[in-house]
Amino acid sequence: MSAPRTSTTGSTRRRRALPMAALAITLVTASTALTACGGGSGGGSASGPLKVWVRGAGDSQKAYQMVFDGYTRKTGVKVQLFMTNTDFETKLNAAAAAHKLPDVVIDDGSQLGAFKSQGIITEVDQAKISGASQVSGAAWKSVADDQGKTYGVPFSAQANVLLVRSDWLKKVGMQPPKTWADLEKVAEAFTTQDPDGNGKNDTYGLAVPGSTQRGYLSWFWSNFLYQAGGNFLEPTGSGGFRSVIDSPQAVQAAQFLEKLYCTDKVVQPGALNNLTTDTNKAFQTGVAGMYLTGPYAYATMDATAVKGKYDVVAPPAGPKGTGSLAEGTTVYAMAGSKRAADFDALASYMVSPEAQKTGMTGVPTSTIVRLPINTTVDPATVHAGDPRWQVAQQVYAKSSTYEPVSAPGWETYRSDASESLNKMLSGCGDPGKTLASLDSQYRSLLKK
Repeated sequence: MSAPRTSTTGSTRRRRALPMAALAITLVTASTALTACGGGSGGGSASGPLKVWVRGAGDSQKAYQMVFDGYTRKTGVKVQLFMTNTDFETKLNAAAAAHKLPDVVIDDGSQLGAFKSQGIITEVDQAKISGASQVSGAAWKSVADDQGKTYGVPFSAQANVLLVRSDWLKKVGMQPPKTWADLEKVAEAFTTQDPDGNGKNDTYGLAVPGSTQRGYLSWFWSNFLYQAGGNFLEPTGSGGFRSVIDSPQAVQAAQFLEKLYCTDKVVQPGALNNLTTDTNKAFQTGVAGMYLTGPYAYATMDATAVKGKYDVVAPPAGPKGTGSLAEGTTVYAMAGSKRAADFDALASYMVSPEAQKTGMTGVPTSTIVRLPINTTVDPATVHAGDPRWQVAQQVYAKSSTYEPVSAPGWETYRSDASESLNKMLSGCGDPGKTLASLDSQYRSLLKK
């Protein structure tokens, strides 16, 4: 799973509310000054290396460097790369306040609303991006605001799929689940029928990253939300959003999660404190037999004893059909940069088949392109015919939904949802009342 980044608990976030508001004012003031100066002091110089900041770590730096080396070979423009996973947005905010923004930032698509409301990114003209017509419509939509204006160029996409232990299915005589009812039955069988055959009551049906940190639980639950036909927010059509988090569809999705956890008791122990690393381990070590996650997990799983023992299928259909959380990585043009033409050239290269394939397989331990946003690239072919990538691509293309990332401060909404759902599960509370309370929080946020 890709990583949502807001990691505050409710109390911590409230303690930080005033300083963040003050910071937002500072950033808006700074970005306004950049614009007023006709390009101002933000960004790198008009010549020399293009300054690019990327949120990432580890082998991702090698993978991005391979992509940038390809861009340099084609254009002659060098890239000065800065990459970190630690306090990336904090460092970016500090750079904005100091009028020292880089020329380009590559970060999660979920940052769009925050960056736009802070005034630190600029609108992108799709007509200036070579190969724009090859980028999927869903990917372009993910970088548009509620008015349809484009504020970034998509580089990578992904959608959640269901990993399910094939050896356990064989042991209990069942097939991969296709509906919510199937999911419950398989989860119950994995929990009660000793599918690993060790004679112990120590297996569970579903692995759930239920921590509030980074919004993990909301992130996981959104699969059920979209399968039920619900959403968090929806555009008003007049430049804003309204809350739909207490809709009957959303309540139905919350009731399903609550039933799995509280009534069926098919979720791994400790789930409400588990991050993705903990949840990965639960699946890898045979504690849980099903896991909704992104295709980037294939490499992680295949490096453990579970390799060859699981199938990858589309998420089970809910009341409104098959649904899945979609996410992505976006290339942002930063306010104040004097390198608009170089941004267009870099973004054009990054959506090209060449760069997409490099991002998928250039560094096997770091697939910085999870699913290609370029519709001419077949992920299964690039990954040596591995059909699991085709499953993920089909789920993304046919039944995935992005979170409303263009809503200003979207990650606060996700964090609030995660905290509310975590509290609901920990006390086995009423889903309807939980979402009614969350709706009230959302309405207050929307008035700010």
